[in-house]
Amino acid sequence: MPLLAEAARQKADLVVLGEIAPTANLGKKPEEVAEPVPGPSTDFFAALARQHDFYVVFSLDERVGHLIYNTAVLIGPDGRLVGKYHKVCLPREEVESGVAPGSEYPVFETRFGKVGMMICYDGFFPEPARELAKRGAEVIAWPVWGCNPLLARARACENNVCLVSSTYEDVSRNWMISAVFDRSGEPLVQAQEWGTLAVAEVDLNQRTMWNFLGDFGARVPRHRPPVGRGEK
Repeated sequence: MPLLAEAARQKADLVVLGEIAPTANLGKKPEEVAEPVPGPSTDFFAALARQHDFYVVFSLDERVGHLIYNTAVLIGPDGRLVGKYHKVCLPREEVESGVAPGSEYPVFETRFGKVGMMICYDGFFPEPARELAKRGAEVIAWPVWGCNPLLARARACENNVCLVSSTYEDVSRNWMISAVFDRSGEPLVQAQEWGTLAVAEVDLNQRTMWNFLGDFGARVPRHRPPVGRGEK
């Protein structure tokens, strides 16, 4: 995995891979490739995480009993499974192929900050990123097959979080990009060619200061409107 080795050479703490990275473009149905977590794919990337001393995020089709989820996993630099997230927003094609939706928005402590995950179609809607931010996420790792990059910018800006996207789209298509977005929604760096990396250093302690709002990040939790009847 030369790209992972290059990410380690550039001292990456977090490496984000694409949606269903272990089986992308195989033309297989989820039921044909679904595996447990932990399982073969997490074991493979756990060895690389230990070797290179970084966190790895990717998604895969996970089998849980009789159900199949599109699951993002976060593996730590010690090779252990830090946590996982089941994709909540499913496009019609995934529903028809038997994938079940998730319902939880877990956030995980890492050595550099709090990390949440979402997957592809989740980014088309504000709710997943918002729920992760409400639970303290400072970074959202986003394996994404394709999406409007303006939505990536919105998810980062509206929630005052850093967002790391990893896509299979080629830049020439003017669609989704592999990039690191800062809290204001600006891409700090993006992969300019197929098969290249986007690596950026982000200071999670830096505040987002806007003249008319002050420290926006500190205001967001207090100023959000309630969602749903009875939410406080």
